[in-house]
Amino acid sequence: MSLLESAEAFARAKNADIDFCKSIAFRLKSIGVNDEQILCCAFLCYANSSFDEIHARFGREIATVVTSISKDFSLPRQRQEEQYIKQLQDAPWESILIKLCEISATLKILKDSELSKTKRGKILKQNIHHLNVLKKKISENKDKTPGIERLLDGANETLIHFKQRPINF
Repeated sequence: MSLLESAEAFARAKNADIDFCKSIAFRLKSIGVNDEQILCCAFLCYANSSFDEIHARFGREIATVVTSISKDFSLPRQRQEEQYIKQLQDAPWESILIKLCEISATLKILKDSELSKTKRGKILKQNIHHLNVLKKKISENKDKTPGIERLLDGANETLIHFKQRPINF
């Protein structure tokens, strides 16, 4: 079994939304990311596992990337978001790419969803906030990943669809 297949099987066993994970991995590939370890992280970020569990199975590098963009659900809700924003600000570029692809996938789902206007608005607001947190790092590093422009354009098109101001990267 390949590393990627192993990550997908692990995520499936942890009840992760495999279709969503595949959507993130597809977006990573579409912007030129072919590193198997990074693609694995697209599945493992949603496996609700500890650093130690991922480290034991997939190694330190993958565990570090995964935990840098995973919320710590053991914290109180308000503290979770504060800690998560700090993690995003300190995350390595590979993690930022995964998070950006996750936001892109989420925005696509929102655009096509039948969620209530209130629920859609809440999810949209949170993703806009995360994009703004990542904006500086994306602007500084986007030349490293040439395909990223299409992803950013797609995110902005969705923001415009929801009558939100596009983000200038």
